[in-house]
Amino acid sequence: MLILREWIRDCDEHSSCKPPQTILPTRILDVGTPDCPEVHLWDPVPEGTIGKYVSLSYCWGESPEFTTSRANLEARKAGITVADMPATYQDAVKLTRELGLRYLWLDSLCICQDDAADWERESSKMLSIYSNAYLTVSAARAKNTSEGFLGPRIKRTFVELLYTRDGLQQSVLAFNLPLQQELLKEKYIDLGDEPLSQRAWSLQERALSSRTLIYGSEQMYFECHEGFKGEDGLCLDEPENPQSLYWLHRLDLEGKSETDLLHEWSFMLTLYGPRSLTCASDKLPAFSGIASLYAKKLNQDYLAGLWKNHLVEGLMWQSLSFRRVEEYRAPSWSWASGDGIPPFGHIGEYNEIAEILDAKVTLKGSNPFGEVTDGRIKLRAPMEKLYMMTENFDPEAPGHFPYDNNVNIRTANGNQEGFHSRFDFDFTADDAAQEALKIVKSLENVDIFALFLSIDRHGLKNEVDESGTYFGLIVKRVGDTEMYKRLGFVLCDKEDIGRDLEKGGKEDYHTVTLV
Repeated sequence: MLILREWIRDCDEHSSCKPPQTILPTRILDVGTPDCPEVHLWDPVPEGTIGKYVSLSYCWGESPEFTTSRANLEARKAGITVADMPATYQDAVKLTRELGLRYLWLDSLCICQDDAADWERESSKMLSIYSNAYLTVSAARAKNTSEGFLGPRIKRTFVELLYTRDGLQQSVLAFNLPLQQELLKEKYIDLGDEPLSQRAWSLQERALSSRTLIYGSEQMYFECHEGFKGEDGLCLDEPENPQSLYWLHRLDLEGKSETDLLHEWSFMLTLYGPRSLTCASDKLPAFSGIASLYAKKLNQDYLAGLWKNHLVEGLMWQSLSFRRVEEYRAPSWSWASGDGIPPFGHIGEYNEIAEILDAKVTLKGSNPFGEVTDGRIKLRAPMEKLYMMTENFDPEAPGHFPYDNNVNIRTANGNQEGFHSRFDFDFTADDAAQEALKIVKSLENVDIFALFLSIDRHGLKNEVDESGTYFGLIVKRVGDTEMYKRLGFVLCDKEDIGRDLEKGGKEDYHTVTLV
């Protein structure tokens, strides 16, 4: 507790991270005095009430049971016995009290979990809740609420070393440092092995917080806008690579160009995409706080994870380690329709060849960054029918790259040897071969097309390539309509296509609607 108090004191005195006394959330837990056996849910908090509070970031576990509902709301207000709470909640109450603070925000208790309207309204406030907290406590080491975060930790092994100084023989205790983290300091900040780092909601909870106290498996860490510290003396405050050590800079978007903002947005998606969700429909809500922050800076409409003024670029996300979910949570053209890494596809400059005619989404509720029930993008672009080259197709054959187990495709007039397809599935997974075969079988007797969106004339070394690389989507028609669903993406050149798409007019472009 002494080192924690020192960290907070130094942060209060030497940085701008300390949030001012801010307006309390709609509901808050009043933890009372240190010896009080109960805490009380304060509901509703009078509008405009000022106070300091701790917010908790933690793993719920598979089946969270200790929640607030409409049925027990009054009982929660009357009092909650601390001893009846899960260990993680008890630890959070204890820590809040020892810091001399009165209020604690816990999502499972401060949001009515069985009231859809209340959940949507309160979950849309994550930006203000976490950014205004005096301190966010991250129970990074705990897989669920029953484990807690203040218990015994992995013990270090010390070796006694003798040395002589000024004629006196003395000894010191030394311990091993993890080689990978010492070589790549960002590995400390990533906390990739901690259970909480695998969860989707925790990304924005950590990114939006002004400062965070992290309880890891081996030690405690403290991070803020000024740096990252550990109990063992680790101190990272002057990163050589701001993107690798992104957490030290958080979401400081002031003064950045639109291009830089979009690049950082893409980077955030690579961090968020692979993280897991207990409820698949939370994919957009769990990122809504970060999205709302970018929306203010970009001053653009948000369409199920894409930005309206940059839809062509947004549509070209590449599905890496990607898996679609069975239930609907976003249109097929949105990265939110599945889980995995969806970075933007372009490295250098590119020319758009598709023309966006209309775009809209239907929200499930009132949160513009939350769940959607429908989304459509109408555009005009060149299309080519694709043919899968299934003869002698063997997804288990060894290849140079993981995506080689995709079936090759060709156009009617292009290179008859075909070229790589990149269907949306996890081609790095153990079951990649089975998934590739499943996709091929599901598309038997189904017409598929390449819908071309742009051309990139800059290679990996940013050298100009006159022939260029075309970026497009693999799509299939929905019934007899002019609506199409995304199946994957494709990269090819004019020889693969059999013609130069930029020559001639746009009279042969197709008008389609992506859903």
